[in-house]
Amino acid sequence: MSDDAQRADAGSAADRSDGLESPTDRAVEPDPSTDRELDWLALDAGEELRWVGGPRIQTVYPWAALGIVGAIAILGAIAADVLSPWAALCIPPIAVSVWWLTLRVSRTTYLITNRRIAAKTGVLGLSVRFLGLDRIQNTTFEQGVTGRLFDYGSVEIDPAGGAALSFRNVDDPARVRARLEAQRGRDSPTAVPGSREQWAAVLDEVRGWRRALERSR
Repeated sequence: MSDDAQRADAGSAADRSDGLESPTDRAVEPDPSTDRELDWLALDAGEELRWVGGPRIQTVYPWAALGIVGAIAILGAIAADVLSPWAALCIPPIAVSVWWLTLRVSRTTYLITNRRIAAKTGVLGLSVRFLGLDRIQNTTFEQGVTGRLFDYGSVEIDPAGGAALSFRNVDDPARVRARLEAQRGRDSPTAVPGSREQWAAVLDEVRGWRRALERSR
């Protein structure tokens, strides 16, 4: 390894040891399955995106499969004279229900910035809920049996007051929660600036002033 490469590695390690964020830490993590439009979002001065995502579209597949099986069963029953041809009128509502569910999932967006989180929902209308990082009291994540198998689940956010907010059926909920907790610790307005070593140095300095004042009395 060259001397320049060694110095670069040493500099990166020093940054990490000082608690500084690397470009990867600060980069926006996009939704892995589809692009999410953010024309509804207006960032404040100094506000930056940290993560953008939404429900996994694959969660619609079981309902789509159930709808297809139901439609085939209805058509088969009609062909066997078990049901009246009028039963075919049940197929369009099934298709519309699956289509509507797909739209709901694809048009739901969750995001994390260095100051707040947001959840946007709505197909025909639009509903957006914001929650400041300083108002978050606790976060958890949940995964069912299929979620553990396919690595998706929900992140539950409990505010200090008001109703809870959920990021439902997101990919890798543990990572999303860790991302949120990192922002609460680093970029929340209530976070204490400076590292432990810096505050220890300040404390030593204050103690030195105190000893000097006591000797001067």
